[in-house]
Parts: sequence; C-alpha cells; structure tokens
Amino acid sequence: MLDNFDKTKNPFKVPENYFENFNREIMESLPAKENKARIIPLWKKVLPWTAAAAIFCGVLLTTGVLEKSSNADPNVTISPNLSSSLEDDYFLFLEDEVVKSQYKEMVYSY
Repeated sequence: MLDNFDKTKNPFKVPENYFENFNREIMESLPAKENKARIIPLWKKVLPWTAAAAIFCGVLLTTGVLEKSSNADPNVTISPNLSSSLEDDYFLFLEDEVVKSQYKEMVYSY
C-alpha cells in the first residue's frame, strides 16, 4: 500500500502567507492582560523585623544582659574557704588527668 504513494511529493501543505501574520494573529487572540496593583499585607512587611527583634531579645536574655542586677548585693564576696576548696578540687582533678595520661601512654606505647 505504501508503494502506491509518490515519495518525491510532500503530502503536507501550508496555506500561503500563513507565517507572515502568524504572530500578530496569535497575540490578538490572547485575552488582554489586566494590570492590577499587588496589595501586600502589613504582617508580611513586618514579619522579618519582628523575627529579628525576637532573635535579638532571645540572645540578650540567654546571655544575661537584661537580667536584673538590683537583686545582687555588691558587697558579697566568695569566702576564702570555698575558694581554697575549689582550688584543691581543681588540683586533684589535674593530678587524676596526669595519672590517666601516663596510664594511656604506658598501655598504648608499643
């Protein structure tokens, strides 16, 4: 059946001057575009600033900058006994760390 067709002749035809006015006709057939002003709600404009303010306040509260210092007594000092016990605890901790490090060096040295 395909042998009966003329293979040199193109079966498809385009009307004359079809592409000359093609763009204009397509643009005319499209609906007109309405130019409306966009209305942005106030909360969308303010949201980034409120988020930044919340983060700023959170940082201030966690660092203690906004903590009331009126409750603290400026005449209170750490007792010398407490200070010396903290120093003793620290030196004991350091001694333990030295012993542990020597043990690790002894065990893991090949």
